[in-house]
Amino acid sequence: MSADKVILHGPIGEFARQLSPSDDLHAEEMYAATISVWSTAIAPTVKVRSYLPGVRPTLVWTAFVGDRWNPSEGMAQTVVRALRVRDSFTSLQGRHPVNSVAHLFSAVESARRYPSLHTSAPRSTLLEGSPFRRTPAGKQRLQSELNHALRQAWDGSNFLWVGAKKQTPAQRELDRIPPMVGVLWGISDVGWKQRPYAPGDDAFYSRFLPFKLRGLPRDGRLAQTGPAPELVDAYAWAIGSQREVKLGRAAAEKWDKVRALEDSTLLDSPAPRDAAFTIRVGEHTLRVAAALAAAEMSPVIEPDMIDAAWSLVWRSIRDVADLAHTDSTLLEDPLAKTSVAVPTDVGSADVRVEPSWHAESAAPGFPDIPVPRRTAVVQAPDRDSRVTRQVKALYNNTCQFCGTMIELPAPLFSYSQAAHIQALGAPHNGPDRVENVLCLCPNCHVRFDMGARFLTDALRIVDAATGNDLGPLTVHVQHRIRLEYVRQHRSRWADK
Repeated sequence: MSADKVILHGPIGEFARQLSPSDDLHAEEMYAATISVWSTAIAPTVKVRSYLPGVRPTLVWTAFVGDRWNPSEGMAQTVVRALRVRDSFTSLQGRHPVNSVAHLFSAVESARRYPSLHTSAPRSTLLEGSPFRRTPAGKQRLQSELNHALRQAWDGSNFLWVGAKKQTPAQRELDRIPPMVGVLWGISDVGWKQRPYAPGDDAFYSRFLPFKLRGLPRDGRLAQTGPAPELVDAYAWAIGSQREVKLGRAAAEKWDKVRALEDSTLLDSPAPRDAAFTIRVGEHTLRVAAALAAAEMSPVIEPDMIDAAWSLVWRSIRDVADLAHTDSTLLEDPLAKTSVAVPTDVGSADVRVEPSWHAESAAPGFPDIPVPRRTAVVQAPDRDSRVTRQVKALYNNTCQFCGTMIELPAPLFSYSQAAHIQALGAPHNGPDRVENVLCLCPNCHVRFDMGARFLTDALRIVDAATGNDLGPLTVHVQHRIRLEYVRQHRSRWADK
């Protein structure tokens, strides 16, 4: 898992680096805010599934706490304008302050009145400002109705007025579609210290990630040209149809370790309102990882995405400690473990390896002998996982040869393999790029790699043993396959 530093992952991480000043802490704050906006933009169509029951929204709520100025104005305007939200993310309806139920309902209804051009789902809406309202006595107050409504919004449930009369079946059907509400709050340091807490409020506080602002440019610093083309393409992929992002098997094992922390004491704080922010660290990590996966057009969450997501959640936990004036440097990441280095300069000549089986029949009751291990240095091609994830995402892990999609149950996710047309490594030296990769099931992958199947220049599949034409290769409109790679593969097996 990650160390204390936040891992700026993928296109969103690159955007944060470009947007921020040279100070890496600023980049981390921009990164968190951008994930919040991005997750809200894709919320109408993208859900995340784990082996727990049901699917969840990708919404990642953030609150930035500053001490001398209004954090909302600087953070929200910098990120939203730099992303060019109106041009780039058309499913996101404006920005709305909220500190009352009336404000919340107004924002949601405004988003519903102006549907996106790219999806039939209702628009999402981004809330800024602060969830707290100052009372005449100068204290901070969180309305109980707002508390309840925001919980349901984060969960993805419908919270529109029950008493609203719908005249047509179509209007009544819209009520079944849960509104998608994102949060990018700004809270003053005074407001943070005075934030109210009553029994049950931990359910509200646990649903957002607080961050302490180390500092931001006060004059806007908005000179950006919008998100990278990769992020714009990812938005078109995400919003074009209903998507489910799932945990890969290795990522699920890492996520299990994060979820186990929900029952531990991550913050040594006597204040229940501080401890509340560790209740849902597993859920926050899952949602951040799903948002990062969607930014790479990947329907599967990979282990490095869990690492990056946890590093951001861990930063939030440390910031809560800082805001409570606790020395956060004393907090040790419970998942940051140093791997034991394996020596690589030991020769194998003197290594004695016991056989793991015996040629002769063993006597009854003879104990099983564990398979021994030995140290080896292996050279392998340094493959770019982004390439394989992009190709698999284009086909939703469905084989381009036979149309098979393999679904595995624990945790539930679909599986496919990336097959290089011109093989990697010597003597073929094929490139690791999208134009040289196919999405295949394991059976078709083996047949293709071993020459039992090859492609014509017209991208038709041929059975090498019989010469039969098995039909056209399934090709996504955004997937360009270069014929020089197809010809190189065919020359190995067919053009003899």
